[in-house]
Amino acid sequence: MAEGVLGTLLGGEEEAPENAAAAEALAGADAYAVAMAIEQSRHDPKVAAATLVFLQQQSELLKAQTAQLNAERAIRLHHLHDQSRESRLRRNGQRLRLAMQAFTALIALLFGIGLNLLLHDAFTSQAVVVEAFETPAALAPTGVTGKVVAAGVLDALQKLADATRTTQKAMQSYSAWSSEIEIEVPETGVSVGEIHRLLQQRFGHDVRIGGDLVQTHEGGLALTIRGSGVAPKTFSGGAGDLEKLTVQAAEYVYGQSQPLAFAVYLTGCGRDREALAFLPGAFSRATADTLRSNLANSWGNAFLNLNEQAQAAGKFRLAMTLDPSNWVPRMNLLAALPIAEGEESAWRASHDLLEAISAAKGHGPDKRLLQNAAGLVWDLPLLLEADLADLAYNKGAGAITVPDAPYIADAYGMMHDAASAARYLAASDPAEPYTKAEDLILQVYAALDRHDAAAALPPMEAFWKSWQASAMLKSVDTDYACLLVLVYGLAGRPADARSVFERAGRWNRCYAFYGYALAQAHDLDGARRVWADGQGIAPDLPFVYLYRGLTEAATGAPREAADDFAAANRCAPHLAEPLKAWGDLLASEGRWADARAKYEEGLRYAPNWAEMKQARDAAARKA
Repeated sequence: MAEGVLGTLLGGEEEAPENAAAAEALAGADAYAVAMAIEQSRHDPKVAAATLVFLQQQSELLKAQTAQLNAERAIRLHHLHDQSRESRLRRNGQRLRLAMQAFTALIALLFGIGLNLLLHDAFTSQAVVVEAFETPAALAPTGVTGKVVAAGVLDALQKLADATRTTQKAMQSYSAWSSEIEIEVPETGVSVGEIHRLLQQRFGHDVRIGGDLVQTHEGGLALTIRGSGVAPKTFSGGAGDLEKLTVQAAEYVYGQSQPLAFAVYLTGCGRDREALAFLPGAFSRATADTLRSNLANSWGNAFLNLNEQAQAAGKFRLAMTLDPSNWVPRMNLLAALPIAEGEESAWRASHDLLEAISAAKGHGPDKRLLQNAAGLVWDLPLLLEADLADLAYNKGAGAITVPDAPYIADAYGMMHDAASAARYLAASDPAEPYTKAEDLILQVYAALDRHDAAAALPPMEAFWKSWQASAMLKSVDTDYACLLVLVYGLAGRPADARSVFERAGRWNRCYAFYGYALAQAHDLDGARRVWADGQGIAPDLPFVYLYRGLTEAATGAPREAADDFAAANRCAPHLAEPLKAWGDLLASEGRWADARAKYEEGLRYAPNWAEMKQARDAAARKA
């Protein structure tokens, strides 16, 4: 019966079984009474009447029983309905309780996450927190309060951080009263912000800075700064020197709290002598070899920027010893070697390193660190790729001491892609000395591509003047002054070419260009002597072979020219100029298919060189 009732409640059976049986019995009794009455009336009217009365009584009894069953069914249905409603209420109550439990669990989870975040921030916090300074009441009417002085130091710290080109994670700087969270914890009257600060003070590694500002007897100002891990220091100045004093104090805090970032800042903005004065103390205070290695690398960069290459090489080697896994000083060492130990030594070290990295199959340094090596072996596509990777890695800021955009422009310029070079130069800070210098060099490249030596002279002479006055340009653009030797030679001014050659340095390109200048002046014997000297000091560099080959091709010595072009190609397989010259030689001999092959190979390394494309297309038509 239970199943039947549930079935009815759930929409199953239409009628209970006992009710159906009663109805069937009643119908059967009525029919039987009628049949008996008819049958007996044929034989004995009295029997028929008695039987009829009995059967009618039975019928009434059945009707009463049926009515009672129906009444009982209604009561049962009402009772079951009440039970169903109570069951629904119980289920709804259970759902509500479950929802409240889930909500409570969610609140507990969020609270736990928040607490974990507070604890994580506290244990990992490495910030410079600037608290309000003590200031004399006499300065308050002028607007100089403790918070104003602290805000000035904070602003100066932020400017220093913004001006530092580095991918090292820097410590954050903020004031002790800023960004407070005022959600109160129940029954304590303490805000979440206060709890956060207490946890940071107890478990964090923050550098907390404060101090005082006083008026001196002479009417000036003296700003004293002190803090955790920062020895007190006083900076004095005149009555109107508050901004200057806050900058000095901020630099002091920056150097004490973040020595590597400060060293990078100094070398990056041309304050290399100050970096050399700061770094010995910072190095002695460092407690980990990893930090010492990075500081030694910055030390080497400061010497490198001052064109003191031997000292730079020593610091880079020190950095490598302290942390052999640090690839940065190893790559920077290559930049110091051309002057410290010679161009040939730098080429060999770069070549060997690139071969070792290639054999490592992905286990070497990031591609962005291959800039110096690629440049020294004259692999311009790899140089460009490394420069672009460095630019992306530093989110557009470029390398630590030298911005990338001007040198990306230079790589494109040497690959005879003036449009791309101009695009990257336009993206570079025009105030940067490298941007100004590269603007001149790109003008020279464009004029030489047009074979217009006269147009190349003014920008090249301007570059030469800047190069002579700048130790940083001499360090980074080591042999770029040699281009003036070439320009003077093409302009028919061999005496001026000689003057620059004698002052620019012992570079492979200088020997190649000066020999070519002498050849243009019809002094072939002098040219050969210069080329022999250049080949002797740097036999693995390509330019002496290239320009001697150009002269041999022009003076009727094609076999010797082909040998020199092949030698230049061996020295720098990814340099397009030897392949272009070789293709031109083959074309002059009517070997159009061979010439086309050289042009095609050259276009792999200078894909947008218009003159090479024209030569390739002409050779293809005649092949």
